[in-house]
Amino acid sequence: MIKAASIGLGWWSDELAKSIQGKSKKIKIVSCYSRSKKKRINFSKKYKINYHDSYIAIINDPNIDAVILTTPHSLHSKHAIQAMKNGKHVFVEKPMATKYQDAKKMFKVAKKYKKILSVGHNRRYSSVSDFIYNLNRQKKIGKILHIEANYSAPGALKYKKKYWRASRKESPGGAVSALGIHMIDLMCYFGGTVKSVQSLVKKFAVKVNMDDTTSAIFEFSKNCTGNLTTIFACPYTTTFNVFGTNMNIFSDVDNNKIKIFHKNGRIENPKLKNKDTLLLELQEFADCCKKKKKYRIKNIEAAHNVKIMEAIVESSKKNKKLFLV
Repeated sequence: MIKAASIGLGWWSDELAKSIQGKSKKIKIVSCYSRSKKKRINFSKKYKINYHDSYIAIINDPNIDAVILTTPHSLHSKHAIQAMKNGKHVFVEKPMATKYQDAKKMFKVAKKYKKILSVGHNRRYSSVSDFIYNLNRQKKIGKILHIEANYSAPGALKYKKKYWRASRKESPGGAVSALGIHMIDLMCYFGGTVKSVQSLVKKFAVKVNMDDTTSAIFEFSKNCTGNLTTIFACPYTTTFNVFGTNMNIFSDVDNNKIKIFHKNGRIENPKLKNKDTLLLELQEFADCCKKKKKYRIKNIEAAHNVKIMEAIVESSKKNKKLFLV
């Protein structure tokens, strides 16, 4: 059993804790830390665990095997590197970092200190992702020509100025760092690495110092194109569509719905099972810590996702197409 400490203690820390506490036989949270003493106390009471009064105390505790980081995006690199240098495995929520150079440092440190570093791209564990992966592995899709994705939510409409996400530093590209990067990960899973990016990043509706609407066009290494839309000021959407020479696949990732249009005109609506993607990713992380398997998302892939996020912001600022390779 991997003994982990939860760091950050915002709403997403709570979601991750709910997914494993009392459910997993592979990993459990035994302590926690937040800069807010009130959050430390409340979280520890809710899950009947200990809490530490500093992050340094957490990573120096010999009874803790790993940390689960849900801290502000710009702190991911610093906290992860500190933990790994102190002998802890690290599960860090996406994005891996806000800068590509920081992401590369993270997985270099992981390699040097022989520690597991896993990034929380949980949609890679979804029923939709697995279903499309199997279709592609069986060569049923044909040649993939185009991938389009939209991950949007209304959250930023309610953001206050003091909220940590409400800045371009913590939310580069608007919703890209919080939402769109999940779809970037899925798009690269099927399309390969991104060769070029052209984007528009705009602020239309939110009242805080961040953008809310992003659109990007990609060219992938597997010779297909992609279109990403991610908005932080509209109703919740998680669509992921794949266009191939044999079939077109339309899906709603978080609602486990999929519709297939075959080239002979047949329309298919497969039924998918619900999966607890948070439980699955954290249990796989625990297996990696025990050296039982490899984590599904490679660190070089998670770092590439950050590189794409940076390119989306830069392309919009410069109003030109950027080439990544």
